[in-house]
Amino acid sequence: MATVVMTTRIDRPPADVFAVLADVSKNTAWSKTSISGRLTSPPPVGLGSTAREVSRFMGRRIEVDSTIVAFVSDRTFSFVTSTGPFPFRGSFTTEPAGAGTVLTSEFVAEPTGLLRIGDGLFGALIRRKFEADLSNLKRLLESGEL
Repeated sequence: MATVVMTTRIDRPPADVFAVLADVSKNTAWSKTSISGRLTSPPPVGLGSTAREVSRFMGRRIEVDSTIVAFVSDRTFSFVTSTGPFPFRGSFTTEPAGAGTVLTSEFVAEPTGLLRIGDGLFGALIRRKFEADLSNLKRLLESGEL
């Protein structure tokens, strides 16, 4: 199992950060691996909402369906996947920090097949991609582009 937990300080209010993260259609703006994302259940986003995201990972196009399994508006949400090349789950939690936000992000993947053999390398790869994405998210939010 590969687990990545990261904390990022963003100079924007928690509600602003949460709004971007909870909108899967905005993933393409800040995640370099995201090709498209859309809500597959009726809005608004909340507990039980479903989404489909198409990404490029390790040179391959992957499609993932996910469900939000925990949700507190403007604070936190967790999701699990039901399709894709390997099971994973994740969460984003925003906490006020002065006029800004501390964002805690967690991603837990359960690689299968050959990916399981290189579990440590797989985790390092995920961490590197996640760090780049969160750095991009921070830059875009703080510049007002998102």
